[in-house]
Amino acid sequence: MNMKRGNFSIVQNQIFDYKLSPIAFYVYCYLCKCRNKKNGCYPSKQTIASACSLAVSSVSKAIKQLSDAGLIAVTKNFMSGRQINNSYEITDLCVCETDNP
Repeated sequence: MNMKRGNFSIVQNQIFDYKLSPIAFYVYCYLCKCRNKKNGCYPSKQTIASACSLAVSSVSKAIKQLSDAGLIAVTKNFMSGRQINNSYEITDLCVCETDNP
């Protein structure tokens, strides 16, 4: 049987240490899927909500949780004094070392 590799995204195992709500975890995974090579991504909250079958208000709460946890950096982008979109940068997760040999 010939299996073709599909399109996939990777999230670091440490994400589970953050005890995110299921919705925040889902939004985080979607942002990881959307990011470009420089780790930035620009989907609107409506786009995220539609792709994840969520309410926009749930996406807003999830983005706040992710931002407060330091998992994403949110930048509000403006043009002619008006906000046009947000960009989201996925931050590197801390890899904590233990004292165990």
